[in-house]
Order: sequence, then C-alpha cells, then structure tokens
Amino acid sequence: MANRSDGSDERPEISDQSDAPRGLPVLNAGSMGGPVLGGPDTRSRLFTALGGRENVEKVVDRFYDRIDTDPELRPIFPASMVVGRARQKLFLEEWLGGEARYTSDIGPWRLRRRHAPFRVTEDGAERWIGHMEGALLDCGAPDELASEIASLLRPVAFRMVNAAD
Repeated sequence: MANRSDGSDERPEISDQSDAPRGLPVLNAGSMGGPVLGGPDTRSRLFTALGGRENVEKVVDRFYDRIDTDPELRPIFPASMVVGRARQKLFLEEWLGGEARYTSDIGPWRLRRRHAPFRVTEDGAERWIGHMEGALLDCGAPDELASEIASLLRPVAFRMVNAAD
C-alpha cells in the first residue's frame, strides 16, 4: 500500500483508461486536456476518404512539385527533395490514420525539432497549407475533404513557425 501525503495507507485511484483514444497521438489538446483536432478515428476516416496510401503518395508528390515552383518556400527546402518526399509520405499516411510507418522507420514525430533548423514564418506556414490543399484538390480530393484536411493541418503547420515574416 502507498503511504499518501494525507497519512492514509490507501492506494491511489487509478483511472480506467479503456475509453482512452488509441492509435496516433493527437497533436494539440484543448485547455481541458481533450483533443481539438480530432482523434485517430477522425483521421482514419480521412485516410480512407482520401483513398489510402496510393493517393497520399500522389498528393505528397504533387505537393512537392508545387513547392519546387514556389519562389518563397523552395529556398528553405534542401536541393534534393527526395528524402523529404519520402518522409512526408510516411508522415502524412500515419497522421491521417494509416499505417504507422513514419514512427517505425524514422522514430517519434518531433516536428518542431525537425523543423527548427529552417526559417519558418507565418507566411510560409500559410503558403505550405495552400500548397497542401492545392495538391489535394489537384489529385481529385473533393473540396470538402481537402478543406477539412487542410484545416486540421493548419495548427500543425503554424506550430513550426520560428521566425518573423
């Protein structure tokens, strides 16, 4: 038995975690500790609606094609975007509720740490979201789905901001 600070010898109450969300972590939590971006079930639905891994990979390829022609964002990406494309495919698949290949192949997300070496502004985050939503639309995602995914990714993108415009 544990000796609690109030002098009693009762075991601390252990909450039942059977109702806790399983799967991918929610990136942001509300002030009361609850998810605000939707849990894994929300994102799994989006992954399925988008058409699974094959379409996620098409979207990421189209996204990187768009980045390649953006005079503002292209300079913050490495000369070769091959590794970035591959990692983004793994990340987006996992984030949308697909297989956890990013975590198993690369490790924990640690997005802010991974983006820290790069100058990311609010304008850049906005442009990033615009290109992602555009890539979704270019690859045939319905307007509503593209908008929903972009709105869920928006706080993620803005969390990477580390420099003034």
